[in-house]
Amino acid sequence: MAAVTNQTDTDVAVGYASGITTAKAIIQFNKANVTFPLVSTEYAVKGTTNVSFPEWSKLAVTSVTNNAAGSEGDKQDATALTSVANTVEVLRNNINAELTDLVAHGTSEGALLQAGQVLGNTVSAEFDNAVCALFDGFTTSKGTSTDGLKFLDIMDAVGSLEQNDAPRPYSAVLHPLQMWGSFGLSNELGGSAVNGSNAVFNANNMASDQIFGTGFVTSLGGVNFYTSSQVPNGADATEKKGAVFAKTAIGAGLIDTGGGSFIEIKSERDEKSASTIIVANGYWVVTELVDLHGVEIYTEIS
Repeated sequence: MAAVTNQTDTDVAVGYASGITTAKAIIQFNKANVTFPLVSTEYAVKGTTNVSFPEWSKLAVTSVTNNAAGSEGDKQDATALTSVANTVEVLRNNINAELTDLVAHGTSEGALLQAGQVLGNTVSAEFDNAVCALFDGFTTSKGTSTDGLKFLDIMDAVGSLEQNDAPRPYSAVLHPLQMWGSFGLSNELGGSAVNGSNAVFNANNMASDQIFGTGFVTSLGGVNFYTSSQVPNGADATEKKGAVFAKTAIGAGLIDTGGGSFIEIKSERDEKSASTIIVANGYWVVTELVDLHGVEIYTEIS
């Protein structure tokens, strides 16, 4: 997301100058903060900007010695333990805007507060964007670029995570059109296979009850479902790459800006232009941790 600078609302300024009553402001927010609770997070210790995610290698059960009767006192060879630090440097992610005094005074509501909310929301959405961009890096992929999302794709992903000892809970982060529409998971409600679906929800069951009753699926097959418009494209905009993953698949290093938040809103005056500069800073870096604890879900959406 590109930084927004020197933006003003001329309509508000004209309204003020003309004595026009302004209705309650309409603020367009991104859907944000979807992925933050779904990944491993760690705050940098004060005085440092680096965060380390230690990753110990898994040992095979063949490393366990089965002692025979009478050999309990035998000395066994030591087993090698290996670990990777996965050290990352936390960086600044920011956006700013300039709000003139005329615009600020031309609205009946708190323009500065609203502008800060918009910028903070955009930075939060960029955090989701950074996490979702890692989905394409998972070695394991389910689904195809020519079919819509199938329930079987989700179950195949769960099978892969279980096979690789990924700890639960599992989360699915999908593009909204991977969930709904003629190519979405909701297509499984149909009575026949369309766009690659298996029509597995066409009878009375928990999944169809969730979709018909609330319009979305919250949990299915042991997977918690979330949607984000930040899920990246495949080869083009008609394809999307979501994922099903455990919390150990992705890590986020953060800097605490106060109260456990990694996002801060700052402002400064520019008296020469009679304006206030509003800045939203987000301090984070995201990285893949355990590759086999995540599965890409690659599907057609239109």
